[in-house]
Amino acid sequence: MAGFVVLLLFILIFLGFPIGFALMIAAAIAMFTQGIDLIVVPIQMYSGTNSVVLLAIPFFILMGELMGATSISERIINLASALVGWIRGGLSHANVVTSMFMAEMSGSAVADAAVMSKIFVPNMEKQGYPRTFAAAITATSATLGIIIPPSIPMILYGVTTNTSIKDLFLAGIIPGILLGVAFMVTNYIFARKEGYPVDTRFELPRLGNAFMKAAVPLMIPVVVVGGLILGIVTPTEAAAVGALAALLFGVVLQRDLSASKLGQLLITTVRQTSIVMMIIAGSAVLGQFLANEQLPQAIAAGLTSLTTNPILLTLLINVFLLFLGMFLHASAAIIVVVPMLLPIATDIGIDPVHFGVIVCLNLGIGQQTPPVASVLLTVCSTTGLKIEHVMRYCKWFILSMFITLIIVTFVPELSLMFK
Repeated sequence: MAGFVVLLLFILIFLGFPIGFALMIAAAIAMFTQGIDLIVVPIQMYSGTNSVVLLAIPFFILMGELMGATSISERIINLASALVGWIRGGLSHANVVTSMFMAEMSGSAVADAAVMSKIFVPNMEKQGYPRTFAAAITATSATLGIIIPPSIPMILYGVTTNTSIKDLFLAGIIPGILLGVAFMVTNYIFARKEGYPVDTRFELPRLGNAFMKAAVPLMIPVVVVGGLILGIVTPTEAAAVGALAALLFGVVLQRDLSASKLGQLLITTVRQTSIVMMIIAGSAVLGQFLANEQLPQAIAAGLTSLTTNPILLTLLINVFLLFLGMFLHASAAIIVVVPMLLPIATDIGIDPVHFGVIVCLNLGIGQQTPPVASVLLTVCSTTGLKIEHVMRYCKWFILSMFITLIIVTFVPELSLMFK
């Protein structure tokens, strides 16, 4: 029955059902065939979403929307250009650094991709970069949004596994920076090979001026994450403080947020939050059914029957997560699959916080690989490019992500340095 449910889930996804509804329908059909009272479905949906910590999600989404709608993105881009624009392939490096900064503000890779693709792809094309290359680096660098804190997938992982969100946020800092460096190295190789231009000369006064203009926006995520790390605020309070600070910046300091624009941002926030919460609700229903069917135990037995070597088991877990990331939304994969894999991971000595970073990196790669490829598809839809054309370059950035995953997996100190 568990196998039937998983197969039905994939069929519904391929038929185009929203992932949240596909999760619920698959679980409900399985329950109905086994004579289980379907009143369990709404009860489990409520139970899965009844967590105060999940309130952080709409606040972080709103914070990202507010920052994307104001002059903040322009200031961040100018700062990134001043920092790395002098390197060969400067604008592509600025793309990565901007994504690293923006990751501190939204926690959502899809949101970052939607904003950055509209800004960087046309500008990079004007400077002589292939449009497909610009789309590829924009899509892959947006993945930094689920590694560098604040990260919505890490919040879900923390809620699902009862792991400290503060520790998860701290654990994502070094791997996030490492992943950004990997992207820049790949950029530089392409820039040298294909002769991409330098964006600008390095000028200390320009850097200082750009930093001063971006200082206040950059302080918002620093205060939010810093307050959480120091224990001054809870994750939900930290997200609320960040959203309020971004609102005051746009309305009071810059005055570039009209009432109509603010209303549109709130509507967008509600829609994005609804999508995430429906996925969480559906995942809770399906996860409970699979737990009753003892699928976690079956998967654990299957993996351990293949090998008892901790290194090989770790590699198998990564392969399993990479495969799932190709078909499942990150939120659904975390809620449904992580409870099955975490006991195996802890049995072979992987810290739950370290495992959270491993999970997010794996699912970040899944956001770039078809058929789901949520981030890559977002960039393709906003740029009008075909996914197969963008994959010509994207595959090399995915390779750099995979190398980073292996390093982070087998060097746990990178994730646990601040724990």
